[in-house]
Amino acid sequence: MSSQRNKILGSIAGSGAVAVRGAAEALFSAAGKGLLDDGAREGLRRVMVENTTAVVDAFAPGLSMGAQATAKVIAAQGETQTAAIVAQAAARQAGKAALTDGASAAVAKGLAREAMKAAGREVLKGAGKAAGIGFVIEGAFGAYEGVTAYQRGEMTKREALAHAAQEASTGAVATGAGVLLAAGLVAVTGGAAAPLVFAVGAGGAIGAKQILRRLIGRASSKFLARNVADEGQVG
Repeated sequence: MSSQRNKILGSIAGSGAVAVRGAAEALFSAAGKGLLDDGAREGLRRVMVENTTAVVDAFAPGLSMGAQATAKVIAAQGETQTAAIVAQAAARQAGKAALTDGASAAVAKGLAREAMKAAGREVLKGAGKAAGIGFVIEGAFGAYEGVTAYQRGEMTKREALAHAAQEASTGAVATGAGVLLAAGLVAVTGGAAAPLVFAVGAGGAIGAKQILRRLIGRASSKFLARNVADEGQVG
């Protein structure tokens, strides 16, 4: 994959990650802060950021620096929307609790549960949206590569179509995974700056795409080798 193509893929996932940062922070406040101690949270965040930033620098140099301003704008918009959704969910639960004679502890648990559900839905929605965009963009790249390879006689029509479908599906999985990786990191370790969340989402998506391409390439090589061996035995 070209550096420019990696930048596009990373930008989709990074932007999606920043957009759901507020929801991920709500998950941390509701439950994630009790999973690890301060030292473990800081260590996990440092390792994750270093690894994903290294992936971005290697496969999409310049992406993190160029996306900082955009990440901050997306963060402000995403956090405002998420805060409103979480507040609405909590208000609904508070209204239900007011009609019953439950204890204050039960009310608090109910509020936290509603907030978690709302925030979780927002994270999944954001990951799904990013995956859909990744499917379209990577599918377009794959279709172009397939058509040009077919015109050069390097692929059959069936192989070109399969290549386009492969790129689209792996693009969707990679972008969705990048968003979920960044959101999961925030949900477990707490609030993080928008550029940092962007870098984790982008690096996660680019890394996932590279891994998927290698796995599919190895599977294809084994399949071809097996077919050649079978043909030799028949001959």
